[in-house]
Amino acid sequence: MDVSMAESSMTPDEIETEMARIQRLREVLVRRESELRFMMDDIQLCKDIMALKQELRKIAAVPEKEKSKKHRQKEEELIQKIHKLVEKRDFLVDDAEVERLREQEEDKEMAEFLRLKLMPMDKLARVT
Repeated sequence: MDVSMAESSMTPDEIETEMARIQRLREVLVRRESELRFMMDDIQLCKDIMALKQELRKIAAVPEKEKSKKHRQKEEELIQKIHKLVEKRDFLVDDAEVERLREQEEDKEMAEFLRLKLMPMDKLARVT
């Protein structure tokens, strides 16, 4: 179905408004996708940490006298892996917070832009 601009019943202002609405919706969807990716990464990191902790508990349950050098090495290796994953998760949480603050600032800037852009129209509507 071919629709030319000449056949459109929308005014230029309506087209501009619709474009702005679509752009805003796109931004909301991109943000939501980012949040969901963060949540998926966070869940996976937590699962990995829990699995390593479970493995560490099994080794820790072995009495100290009965632990071999291999047990102690595995214990240390698990502690290091857990530590790295916790650091990675901390970084992920910090990154998400920075992103949230950036989005908050963008929202304030957009609200101010729209307020300034729409203000002349409001004043014009009151005058007429």
